[in-house]
Amino acid sequence: MKRISSTSSLFTLGAVSACAYLLIAASGQSLHEEGSGGHSLLVSLSLFALCFACYLAAVGIAMRTTRSRESLWIVIAGAVIFRGLLLFSGPIEEIDLYRYLWDGAASAAGVNPFRYAPQQVLAADIADDLPGDLAKLVALRDRSPVLAGILARVHFSELPTIYPPVGQVVFALATAMTPDAASVRTRMTIMKAWFVLFDVLTMAIVIKLLRRVGRPAAAVVIYAWCPLVIKEIANSGHLDSLAVFLTALSSYLAVKALFPVGQAFQPDVCQAGKPDLRLAVVLGLAVGAKLYPVVLAPLLLLAIAARCGWRAAAIASFFFIATTVLVLIPMWPSRVGPAWKPPPSVEQAGAEHPPLPPEETDLAPRDPSQSVRAFLSYWEMNDFLFLLVMENVRPTEELPARERAWFSLVPEGCRRALAGALVDRLGLDADVAPFLFTRAITALVFLLLAGSFAWRATRCSSAEDFLRQAFLTVAWFWLLLPTGNPWYWTWAMPLLPFARSRVWLALSGLAMLYYLRFWLVYHYPQPGLLGTPYAGGPFFDYVVTWFEFAPFFIALACSWLCLRRVPALGRSHRIQRKTGRPSIEGP
Repeated sequence: MKRISSTSSLFTLGAVSACAYLLIAASGQSLHEEGSGGHSLLVSLSLFALCFACYLAAVGIAMRTTRSRESLWIVIAGAVIFRGLLLFSGPIEEIDLYRYLWDGAASAAGVNPFRYAPQQVLAADIADDLPGDLAKLVALRDRSPVLAGILARVHFSELPTIYPPVGQVVFALATAMTPDAASVRTRMTIMKAWFVLFDVLTMAIVIKLLRRVGRPAAAVVIYAWCPLVIKEIANSGHLDSLAVFLTALSSYLAVKALFPVGQAFQPDVCQAGKPDLRLAVVLGLAVGAKLYPVVLAPLLLLAIAARCGWRAAAIASFFFIATTVLVLIPMWPSRVGPAWKPPPSVEQAGAEHPPLPPEETDLAPRDPSQSVRAFLSYWEMNDFLFLLVMENVRPTEELPARERAWFSLVPEGCRRALAGALVDRLGLDADVAPFLFTRAITALVFLLLAGSFAWRATRCSSAEDFLRQAFLTVAWFWLLLPTGNPWYWTWAMPLLPFARSRVWLALSGLAMLYYLRFWLVYHYPQPGLLGTPYAGGPFFDYVVTWFEFAPFFIALACSWLCLRRVPALGRSHRIQRKTGRPSIEGP
């Protein structure tokens, strides 16, 4: 009777979620069709909030249910239906797909997408004496009005593409499957279908990992029904699903190779053997899809060293480095030109429309690394920990009140002295010195945390402990980034079922507050919002982000203190073995 109740509850929650996703698909408006901050945005966010409530309830049920095939199939069916409903919808407040579509068209035409920025193609005239590759792109622009429209909508079009080569292969494959006469919406749907495919494959890997560690397979609901994952992949069509799939696959290969079923690990005794070198190659491909998986390399390689010896780790390192270098060669710096700076008319990393090309544009091939360098030097959005440091480092005395953070507490004299030292002694540009200094601080904090997680991974006695350290590595990497885009949190989602505290579940819901920024910018362009000196954008940056992140950090600290008082996780495993029921401690 209890199992029937669980499956019935999951079915009901899935039905409610499906109705909500159907309404989202019907009411959601694409950024360039209706404009940013349109009237349906709050409706869509409210519906996503309903889906998130159903998601949390479903997670609670799945974590307490027995290993029921019925529950698992309900979760899988619901996951496929949710994604199918949003697959054909217009991307809500996202425009990255335009860059994907143009990159795919360029690659399909035989042109390296890292050589020319879209702005150069827009500004070039076919009648001019153009380099061969640029002439091909201009001809492509003139031959297809649809591609010309896509090209005009590419964001930060003054920069060449930032997306690594493995992702470019998928862009080209999607373009090859698309009829020449296809509309923008059709092209988007075909491109998104590829990312949904990788998303579903990731779900299958999570099921395999759960079974490998003896957890209920229905716990895949933590990934499969997450509204953030569904929105960012099936609706927004973000490339990250490819890297997430490859990273999850490398984690599975690592667990399979390093933690044989029934074999206990003795930390002080080398478990001589040969690791599965496929995990090193797959991780290298993951870096070639989106650079972030490199943060897991030390953890995986040190775990290999602990269980298989340093010789095996050296061989795996060679395969990983070789694969990474080979796939990233097209992005290797060719020449270092002048540093890119955000155009004055474009809000950093958050403008609603791409800038128009200038009357005169340099048509020479670009440095393929230009976009990566610009991203590392300027991009900041939806951050919290980075923001706290940054706003207490950069001088603000000459800025108006509407541009100063209310939580800037360090005396202005100290900030000016620090900025001056960075400029004078290190030769940094005054515009980026505080940003780069903050990056250095947060990077150091992350390195210390990642080192701790990697060391723990070498001492893990179970695959579940190992996966937990991998999750914490990716999670804290995201939390310390200056660019906390919500789709970046999908990087950690396949490993979230192995986290110790359920507090981590909240992040995927809180991160969607990011989309309120578009609504605030649209409706409150002038300072004075709610009696503050801020307009909509700064109000989000300096006020709303506290509601997005502060409750999570408070709850995480409380959870950590509580767990410190409870015996290690092995106690919950002993309870499970004695009672036959899964632990209720949480994911």
